[in-house]
Amino acid sequence: MALLALHMQQQGDSARLSDIAARLGLDNKLGRPVNQLSGGEWQRVRLAAVILQIDPLSNSAGQLLLLDEPMNSLDVAQQAALDRLLHELSAAGIAVVMSSHDLNHTLRHAGQSWLLCQGEAIACGETAEVLNEENLTAAYAIPFQRVEVAGHIMLIASQ
Repeated sequence: MALLALHMQQQGDSARLSDIAARLGLDNKLGRPVNQLSGGEWQRVRLAAVILQIDPLSNSAGQLLLLDEPMNSLDVAQQAALDRLLHELSAAGIAVVMSSHDLNHTLRHAGQSWLLCQGEAIACGETAEVLNEENLTAAYAIPFQRVEVAGHIMLIASQ
């Protein structure tokens, strides 16, 4: 817990630290040495630290959260927990900007997207419009299909 406490804007807000840690499934891991954490556990510790720095309940000045591939090393349940936290932060007025290679996750959760190809933006705007077959084929040089599965649109690379 000491490592995460360093990232709190207001020292002594241990209740918020405990809440975020519990929501990311870290509550029983906070006493472990860093070298005894798995890749996913360490990823969640780093995410908790960043969230604590901009959390509107502890830092009214927090406005922007930048995340680079935050879902890496997380299982599906951990991804869902992080998605809930990010949604709450966004609803509280925090701008969440993240990179991802998971097109279907992006399609489900992002309001706006930029599609990059070799460092250049080839499309930007509403995610459903950006992640279309034509743009994805141009970006990845393989054909894509949009299919509906159980009421959800999925993107599938078709080789």
